Amino acid sequence: MTVTDFVQKKQPVWNELENLLDKKQYVAANDLNRLGYLYRRITSDLAVARRDFPQDRCVTYLNELASRAHSKVYQSSPFKRGSLWGFLRNGFPKVIRENIIFVAIAFVMFGVAFAGAYWSALRTPELTEDLIPERVVSHIKELGAAEWNATDAEHRNIFASEVMTNNIRVAFLAFAWGILFMVGSVYILIYNGIIIGSIGGLCQVHGVSLALWSFASPHGYIELTMIFIAGGAGMRLGYALISPTVLTRKRTLINAARTAIQMLGGCVILLILAGIIEGFISPSNLPNGFKIAFGAITGVLLFIYLFVLKPKSNPV
Repeated sequence: MTVTDFVQKKQPVWNELENLLDKKQYVAANDLNRLGYLYRRITSDLAVARRDFPQDRCVTYLNELASRAHSKVYQSSPFKRGSLWGFLRNGFPKVIRENIIFVAIAFVMFGVAFAGAYWSALRTPELTEDLIPERVVSHIKELGAAEWNATDAEHRNIFASEVMTNNIRVAFLAFAWGILFMVGSVYILIYNGIIIGSIGGLCQVHGVSLALWSFASPHGYIELTMIFIAGGAGMRLGYALISPTVLTRKRTLINAARTAIQMLGGCVILLILAGIIEGFISPSNLPNGFKIAFGAITGVLLFIYLFVLKPKSNPV
């Protein structure tokens, strides 16, 4: 059987499951029974597709459809105590791992832009100074042995609030602009990579790297990883427009949006944590070595959380 024959034969069942999943609520017990039956059918089709047509886009489509159906079959009340914790413990890492290719691409784009800007700043600092705000350049030149941000304790709660708002705004931009066929997300990632790389390079030129990285380390691992994930979520949306599955472009986009919104939702929660750290620990009078070590620990814990911990099985 060719992949075309397989899709044509199975399409009616897939369409029926799509329509059932799109219902606002189930009006009869038969709907729930039918959902369970179709879920079993779709998982069987997915197994066949993975075996016989592993490179075809129908595998991606069936995997997404099976995930949606699984969520409906085993869903719990959104107001049930612990549901948010369940998402953070299992759902968020799972959706990141399933879409790791987009997150990895976002990381590479940022990293290349950062490295290029950093190298350029070392070679031609006078040109780099034109890329970043004048007040930042002045701060770097006047920094000396001082801390990058010496916010006093009285104003740190205000600073933390401002930081959280800005971080979430950047994440939303990286996500939302992905609808422009991924171009918007790519722009946000590259732009931020250039700005941060330029600042890092200028700090190196003026001998104040320690002041910058001791400030950035405590919150930076979480903050930048969430920006990569938000950018990856945006590219997930854009890719659905560029390369739809066996469904229409609109339906493929809707399915991708469900996944991307889950990715963004987890980002917002963790960006709040990063903002708190940036508001209270990063500008504190703690030793630079402690702040750098603190940041390294958060990076290791974040990696374990996203990629090492095994999600708990859903009760059947």
